[in-house]
Amino acid sequence: MRISSESKTTGFYYLLFTAGFLLFVYFLGLVEKNSGPGIWLGYVFLFVTIAIYASIGLICRTSDMNDYYIAGRKIPAIFNGMATAADWMSAATFIGLVGILFSSGYKGLAFIVGWTGGFCLVAMLIAPYIRKFGSYTIPDFLAIRYSQGKEGGSRLVRIVAVGATIVCSFVYL
Repeated sequence: MRISSESKTTGFYYLLFTAGFLLFVYFLGLVEKNSGPGIWLGYVFLFVTIAIYASIGLICRTSDMNDYYIAGRKIPAIFNGMATAADWMSAATFIGLVGILFSSGYKGLAFIVGWTGGFCLVAMLIAPYIRKFGSYTIPDFLAIRYSQGKEGGSRLVRIVAVGATIVCSFVYL
């Protein structure tokens, strides 16, 4: 597998950021050890962290929709998959799964296996077509897929898909 120079540059920036963050945490630990517990250290940590994230956001801002939603398709699929998994497998999901196992016992395992299998099926069967169709979201993909020759996609399909997404989101409430 050939690694592009842009990927090497991105990796270097990630490494530089991680090293800087670890040095900052080490510095704060030394200051706390030598000066005793101070509430101001928490404020310094909070302010510097927010300042770093804000400066990264200002440096990396973009007005191109392709760059904003999918990083210009420059991120490898494995990292994109990890980001999707981290977004989908939230703490609320894991707490809910533990609750299902506790309340249902061994029968609750079927729900968890189905949930995990569904995620894998979506990743393998639908995700490649979303990329192929140039879509950013599932409603966009469905609207283009079932557009029946219309240029912008079917508005009805898009509305139904957004409605289904909203209904599915009520699980998290």
